[in-house]
Amino acid sequence: MPLPTVNLDDRRFDDIMAQARQLIPQYCPEWTDHNTSDPGIALLEVFAWMTDLMLFRVNQVPEKMFIKFLDMIGMQLDPPRAAVAPVTFYLAAAPSEPLTIGAATEVATIRTEVTEAIIFSTEEDLTIYPPRLKAAFTGNSLGENTFTAHDLERLGVLGHKVAVFSSEPVPGDAFYLCLEHDHGSHVLSLILECEVAGGAGVDPREPPFVWEVWQGSLNRWASCTVEYDGTLAFNTSGEIILRLPTMAEEEFFGERGHWLRCRITSEQNYAGYKVSPDIESLRVESRGGTALARHAVVVRNETLGRSDGSPGQVFKLLNSPVLFLGAQEDVVVSETPGAAPQTWTPVTDFAESSPADHHFQLDHQSGTVTFGPALLQPDGTVYRFGAIPAKGSPLKMQRYLYGGGVIGNVPARALSVMKASIPYVARVINHAPALGGRNAQSLDDAVMRVPHVLRTRTRAVTADDFEYLSAQVDGVARARCITPNVSGASGETAFPGQIRTLDVQPGQVSMAVLPRIEVPVGRIPPDQLVLSAELRASVQTHLDERRMVGTTLEVRSAQYSWVSVTALIRVLPGSSRELRADVQRAALAALYRYLNPHVGGASGTGWPFGRPLYLSELYSLLKTVPGGDFVEDVQVFLSDPGQPGTREPVGTQLLLPPQGLIVSDVHTVQVE
Repeated sequence: MPLPTVNLDDRRFDDIMAQARQLIPQYCPEWTDHNTSDPGIALLEVFAWMTDLMLFRVNQVPEKMFIKFLDMIGMQLDPPRAAVAPVTFYLAAAPSEPLTIGAATEVATIRTEVTEAIIFSTEEDLTIYPPRLKAAFTGNSLGENTFTAHDLERLGVLGHKVAVFSSEPVPGDAFYLCLEHDHGSHVLSLILECEVAGGAGVDPREPPFVWEVWQGSLNRWASCTVEYDGTLAFNTSGEIILRLPTMAEEEFFGERGHWLRCRITSEQNYAGYKVSPDIESLRVESRGGTALARHAVVVRNETLGRSDGSPGQVFKLLNSPVLFLGAQEDVVVSETPGAAPQTWTPVTDFAESSPADHHFQLDHQSGTVTFGPALLQPDGTVYRFGAIPAKGSPLKMQRYLYGGGVIGNVPARALSVMKASIPYVARVINHAPALGGRNAQSLDDAVMRVPHVLRTRTRAVTADDFEYLSAQVDGVARARCITPNVSGASGETAFPGQIRTLDVQPGQVSMAVLPRIEVPVGRIPPDQLVLSAELRASVQTHLDERRMVGTTLEVRSAQYSWVSVTALIRVLPGSSRELRADVQRAALAALYRYLNPHVGGASGTGWPFGRPLYLSELYSLLKTVPGGDFVEDVQVFLSDPGQPGTREPVGTQLLLPPQGLIVSDVHTVQVE
């Protein structure tokens, strides 16, 4: 039951007026007219009303007391979060030498009469390399060992031609380009002179191929974005402009480098090439690059003031709120005359700070910098929680960022203004919307979360503790703790797709993490399920602070089983084409939603870790599709997004290891 509410003073207006009337004969015996029309009674009513308001406030806990109570339990208001967007810088001309666009380069939205410009700053240096083509090959990506090496030195020689694909192109044929440097996140231009043999006739709006790059440790090829294809799918001479994702070095065909390929897909083979197009010349140029930018303004070496040598000093930054950057948190530097500069690091509180620790506390919301206090001990000594900068030493914040909020969630193509001109850079644009911006936490929200915080587990002991605490890390959708209790006889159970149970030893904890994504419905691109190094480090750090001494911790990505379903649904005779199309769309939507690690499964909260997939449940799922009469046939295949076209049939059930999850690949539904 809830705690009873105690009123410090329960008197109201009527009670105050009655008490005041009783005191009139005692203090003013000559006052005999106690009617409402009397001016004295009117004044009493005014004062009674004001006193009633004061008593109401007495019975409310002031907002400042709420803040103090939150501070006592170690809870602070969350600062705003800054949105992040990939911004692409386009060059005025192809560079002949590596060109670096430094970190903290500012780009912004267009300023109008009613809105200020929203400023973003790049987080890392972006170096754009001029491409050097090392080799070119034609081969098949579906496992055939035959390939053809092309002589690049003869490209451009009159009469010499290079076949892009095999003489009779089939799905899986690919044209491989080996580049010397890492051109990940680059904008590349391929300038081609094509001689069309039998390639004419393919639809340039739906070319039967995709451009991909190799991503190394991820063991897969990732798709590129085609900005412009002036060759009309190799039908004429022209220029192809590609935006590349991250790349990794690898060795193929006996050549080591960074790989870009053009691969014929089976999905569009109905409009494929009859004869391979030929290339007479090929030139590759860099046209720009993409870097991550954060909705923030970078401030460097801001002067805080001079230390007076006293404990508990407070300084205020010129800008607030300050963005929280975790491990990249900024530092304060004190410069004592005649001595080396001293660096002061931030802490959340001074509870464990000794008199020799160079610590300070930063309030991100207000932008205040506080140095350690000193407290009088029972024996008369004074204990300092943290060192104090020497008297007279100037203090400066080396670097900090301010900004953030939902205002930074700008749409695609909104960031188009460079705050300062950069040599050789012609323009900038964000092809994807900015995401992740959030306003600072309100006091009301913090108060509502207090009971949850007080109940929260702060130590990771059981497997459930590890999973719960992992899910508290921003960016984690779900996590599974793999321990010897759930792994069984490690390494003995075989699963389809060459997946094994993790070999977990006693005292070892292995966490399988599923990253959170912005759009968790439909077919999820494989690169969105990759566990980034930053998220892995965040989970590792969060759990290291809470795990038991003596345990070892490993954070890894969940193991995904990519599933393709082929189904045949029968409808009633005489059904219209529109009805058949509706049934097909509804069936595909049901499959993509059900076989989904984020929103799938019977509960709709994501496919459970390690849960097998049974063929019978897909029959039941498709039977509920409106408009269908019965489900005639359902087949399940294991596929590999990195190697399209390779499928392994699955029987009546698909077993998963404890760290395994089901993910939808490409489903096919036929309605007759």
